[in-house]
Amino acid sequence: MCCPLRWDFYCLLLFSVVLIPVNAFAAEVGSPVGDFTLQDYRGAEHRLSDFSQTEVVVIAFLGTECPLVKLYGPRLASLADEFEPGQVTILGLNSNSHDSVTEIAAYARRHGIKFPILKDTGNKVADQLGAERTPEVFVLDTNRIVRYHGRIDDQYGVGYVRNEPEREDLKEAIRELLAGKPVSVASTKPVGCRIGRLKTPDSNSEVTYSNQIARIMQNRCVECHREGEIAPFALQDYQEVVGWAEMIQEVVHENRMPPWHADPKHGDFQNDRHMSDEEKSLID
Repeated sequence: MCCPLRWDFYCLLLFSVVLIPVNAFAAEVGSPVGDFTLQDYRGAEHRLSDFSQTEVVVIAFLGTECPLVKLYGPRLASLADEFEPGQVTILGLNSNSHDSVTEIAAYARRHGIKFPILKDTGNKVADQLGAERTPEVFVLDTNRIVRYHGRIDDQYGVGYVRNEPEREDLKEAIRELLAGKPVSVASTKPVGCRIGRLKTPDSNSEVTYSNQIARIMQNRCVECHREGEIAPFALQDYQEVVGWAEMIQEVVHENRMPPWHADPKHGDFQNDRHMSDEEKSLID
């Protein structure tokens, strides 16, 4: 999946800025969120009920390598500092099976994030809320009822990147709740990378990582998706590939990755990166 242009511009659009329907199983606006207990990357436990005195709680699903999460992490950190103590608490949740607590700690340190980032082992809270993407936020009122769900703002979307957001959806939802008003736009479509959920391998499958998938990754992806190269994350081992599996399937079948736009009907090309139909079917 090699990217011929700078990743932070071209491949950001190709790989992670995607528009999807709001998950049909996502916690509906107006529904309560049950209590949960998770550990942060330091090993300290945090319960949702610990913040019962806070007016608004923001649950932000994050990863460590998704380009949009790298952009929005500092933005969330700044947002957390804009409000008075007791008004707003931001809880970061990392539900990616391939992100270790060490990587979460490094992400928080690199981006100056002081709010808790909790490890959602087994993606239990992500399943409870129906979260699908990183970044994706749920805003809860004082009764821990979902009042907003979706994106952070509209700076990034399908085929565009604005210099500045035109609407800061998350911030507006928080302000309206603190002012005692209903949230005017209660649901938006999140953009970003798919959460790398925990998966149980099919022991009877004829397609395996070692027999087919590793070879496809090596031939089509690892040129850029390796440590020290232009891509934002590596695809050099089983755990990473499994964690990014749904995202890989999505961008491959939408022909956004590998980035190759020459039509094979017009002849053979040097350095051809396009993935064959057979390779695509194996990735499924």
